Amino acid sequence: MDTASMVAQHTNAKLDALDGQFVRKLVTQCSELWMLQWLAINGLDFSDIYNRGNCFDVSQLIDWVTSDRVELLQFLTDRGLQLPVRSLIEYALGYSEPKVVEFLMYHDAENAHELSWNDVLLMACTETSTNLDVFACVVRMTEPSIVWTFAALCLASHAMVDAYAYDKFITLRNMPDAAAWIVKSTRGRTPIE
Repeated sequence: MDTASMVAQHTNAKLDALDGQFVRKLVTQCSELWMLQWLAINGLDFSDIYNRGNCFDVSQLIDWVTSDRVELLQFLTDRGLQLPVRSLIEYALGYSEPKVVEFLMYHDAENAHELSWNDVLLMACTETSTNLDVFACVVRMTEPSIVWTFAALCLASHAMVDAYAYDKFITLRNMPDAAAWIVKSTRGRTPIE
């Protein structure tokens, strides 16, 4: 029996005195929503633990992002915790699903508003590991602008190292009004073509 299960059986435990290291071990062993809910019901102050930096550090949050555990991230944000969105987005682009990127951007808009969808599009173009479905989601969230020009040029410059650069470019090119923003060469072809 793991530590998380043993602690969960003692429902009369007063958790307000637990330190972040112990909570981190519990949550690492049992990364389930019920565990977080149980901790909250039994008096754990998540914001205090989070602010002390002993639990829910970036590495743990990255694990949740890369395993698409939006419900766990949502639980923390419902308690007023501000996630390090910029750091998490970098991992979500290549190792997660569109729903995770959308959640992080929604959370960012409610709080610090560090990133725009245009920022994320440029990040997605420079990151060769960006998933195609995530890239398509990010493109759909942007509007026709000069950013599409930069995105197309960035994809073209990464075509040699990114096996999916052309597919990403096609996604961008197929957006309504994309032709007006994607730079053409003198022969009428784009750089990546």
